[in-house]
Amino acid sequence: MKSLTLRLVIALIAILAFSLACSLPFVISPVQPEEKIVYVEVTSIPAAAATAEPSIAPTTPPAVGGPTPTVSVNLDGAWTIWQGTSEQQLDIDFLQRGYSLVANTSTDDGESLLFNGTISQDGKSVSGTWESTSGTSGSFIMALDASLSSFSGNLGGGVPFCGNRSSASKPSTCLK
Repeated sequence: MKSLTLRLVIALIAILAFSLACSLPFVISPVQPEEKIVYVEVTSIPAAAATAEPSIAPTTPPAVGGPTPTVSVNLDGAWTIWQGTSEQQLDIDFLQRGYSLVANTSTDDGESLLFNGTISQDGKSVSGTWESTSGTSGSFIMALDASLSSFSGNLGGGVPFCGNRSSASKPSTCLK
């Protein structure tokens, strides 16, 4: 009888273990890698990148040892420009820091134009360079009107370039 009881106990344990093993989900979850955020601080610019963008010096540097002159104009903000022989109309935002003026706009054909200029000491003009994402570049000149709300100028000496603040109308002469 002992052997029959032992066999029954072993059979019940085996059935219980088999039932339990078949009813429990057996999942091995993959180990998730830890996400690490790495912060990088740029401490220098490679020599090739430093010479990639031309820099423009002010037309008349301030006197050495004297006070820094105050910028007499503020060209910051939204403007509308007309550029090219077809005088394509584009919206642009000028950003002025001291005598430096920078602006970026996109054309109807998907290209981007970057303007980098210097305001003259008398505040009546801006000169500098422009470059396009298509690989073209050149110089530009802006002659500001007395109200500082519009300008006439050129790209490279012969291509029309003019603009106005949002509240002004297009200059009658675009090429100057």
